[in-house]
Amino acid sequence: MYNFLLRNTPKIADSFVFETIDSDGGLDTYKVFARDKKIVVCGNNNIAKAMGYYRYLRDYCGVILSGGDYDISYIKTAPLPDGEITYTVPQKIRMAMTYERFAAEAESWGVDRWEKEIDFMAMVGVNTPLALTGSDGVLYKTLMELRIKEENAVSFISGSSFWPRQLTGNVFDYMSINSPDYFAKKIEIGKFVTQREKELDMSPVHQGYISCVPFTFRKHYSKADLIKLPVWNSFPPSMTLSPDDDIHIKVLNGLFVQKQRELLGEVHNYIFEPLYDVDFKGYTSFVDKASQMYISFIKGLDPEAKWFVHSSSLYSFDKKIDGMVIIDESGDSYESYKGFGSNSFVIGLRGNLNGRTVICGDAETLAENPYIKAAQAYPNLEGTGLFFDSDYTNPLYYTLAAEVLTADKQIDMSDYLKRFSLCRYKTDKYSGLLSKLVKTCYCKGSRLNQASALCARPCTKIEHTSVGDTFDRPYDNKELLALIKEALDNDAVKNEDFRHDLQDLTRQTLSNVLRPIYLQATECFFRGEAAAYEKTSNAFIEIAQDIDRLLKTVEQTNLYYHLDFARQLGDTKEVRQNLELSFLMYHTIYGPMKNPLIFDDSWREWGGMTVDFYLKRWYIYFRMLASYFAKPKKLKDISKHQPLGRNAFAQTLLSKRLEYMENEWIRDYIPRPTGIGEEDTLEVIKELVDKYESVINEF
Repeated sequence: MYNFLLRNTPKIADSFVFETIDSDGGLDTYKVFARDKKIVVCGNNNIAKAMGYYRYLRDYCGVILSGGDYDISYIKTAPLPDGEITYTVPQKIRMAMTYERFAAEAESWGVDRWEKEIDFMAMVGVNTPLALTGSDGVLYKTLMELRIKEENAVSFISGSSFWPRQLTGNVFDYMSINSPDYFAKKIEIGKFVTQREKELDMSPVHQGYISCVPFTFRKHYSKADLIKLPVWNSFPPSMTLSPDDDIHIKVLNGLFVQKQRELLGEVHNYIFEPLYDVDFKGYTSFVDKASQMYISFIKGLDPEAKWFVHSSSLYSFDKKIDGMVIIDESGDSYESYKGFGSNSFVIGLRGNLNGRTVICGDAETLAENPYIKAAQAYPNLEGTGLFFDSDYTNPLYYTLAAEVLTADKQIDMSDYLKRFSLCRYKTDKYSGLLSKLVKTCYCKGSRLNQASALCARPCTKIEHTSVGDTFDRPYDNKELLALIKEALDNDAVKNEDFRHDLQDLTRQTLSNVLRPIYLQATECFFRGEAAAYEKTSNAFIEIAQDIDRLLKTVEQTNLYYHLDFARQLGDTKEVRQNLELSFLMYHTIYGPMKNPLIFDDSWREWGGMTVDFYLKRWYIYFRMLASYFAKPKKLKDISKHQPLGRNAFAQTLLSKRLEYMENEWIRDYIPRPTGIGEEDTLEVIKELVDKYESVINEF
């Protein structure tokens, strides 16, 4: 634990003493008190000690962390506790990380970033993290040992942003990196992750099941019973092996799990996704047989094994299966399935879906602590999960979820907001502003799947940005503007975190007003009101440009920053380009270049991207409307077929022009840091508030 201290607060590392105590009835427990001018942190394991350490930092040093990308090395004083803190965690299992988090961010992390994330998870009490890093390298080694040709093996494994979707059986051979050296590096990072998590007494969850196999598999295993899976969201169909075929479990998966233990380290937790988000005739029988074979296989390999599976991957929960833990990722399925029978399960605290940049989340319901209610009804509930897909947005909501993860009661929102203000902004007098924010962006009924007009693919009838999201917001945008104006009158604007949060709040306010402006511009087009159309369409463009300008005042809110991070694991120009392309595809088209279905699934309001990608689409839209102004009824921009509630990708003249622009941008985009950090965030906010106050009040 001393190294843990040196990594996080080196200037006060010698102020602490760590001691081991017994658990409280099998539950993690910690104590914090002063003795002989030292801060004594007791815990039954290293996770409990890390939690006690963080509790001390929160209560006595004003520290609050909203993600793993933090720096608290500046802390140089360590006041002694004036009493004893004792706490027992009721949740036995506390999970973290999602497949989407790996796709959007974590597959790009090196050792330094993982070190921060693991320490953060330990401090907030995570003891069962999903650990997928290096699994692509493990599969490469597995396929090589199964005599698959190297060129077939490397091309079969999807690129960094799509690899997690291959693990769930949805894609294969998509944006492949094609580099054995890259896989070797990923194995080393994965080994570090597993070892460090085990050092902190976590129980990592490794990938335990490979569903897709290369088309060339039958060349080496002529009797293999291959099954062609249905097309998933227009991706090419993948191949799997029949669950009746011993080759699937005993050969492919058996070797994969053994290789993983050899290369990354031994664990006893595995995640099993037979076929995620896939439906076909015979699915029920397939999953039932695959599950039976997998249970037998994993228990034979590791008698201590637990296997985790998302509730959406199974079809029945009637049978009690020892060793199985069901993940209710969004925390909204267990009641429908009556607690999943008598099977163990965890309920998720969900947020930041696909990392989309939107301020949202029902903070009041989260603070009520869904674990407490569920545990009273279902004694088979074993824990919770911090299932956020990014840590760059919603720090107030993310930090609250991290606290709820191990909470034994409801969170008092008034107390929480005071602590959040004190720790993040170094004063508690802004808790009143936060209370107003909780009544707007984080109000009751604030849904996680909120949409963005700026990032939506333009047409005359936009219902969604991504699949299944909503433009309904249960708050008044004028109240957000009032919050910003009130915040600008306070001294906290000198605090970097406050300035960043104020930047995001201003971005959200300006982004919200684009929807009604788009609707009015489109109505003006159909009514033939040329002057009004020109005014509203120009207003949309100008606001989008100013959002981009605002985002460029901070490095971390720009595409250039994230793209540079995404390609850092590449050692050659070719690999870096592949990593970059995979990242751009994931955050835009998300699918085959021809007719993708789930495009804009991970939309981001980032500087550079708002103007260079999203606004380019809107230019095309507004120019096309202008060209049809004399004959609006001849404009046919809505496709007859509406896959997943949106326009088909390239069936109309407008959508084909958008397709050409998007493909060209992805192919030719050269990231440049032009303009980043050149203006002061606060000055830009003040200017934009003055400029758009009347517009926001009008709409």
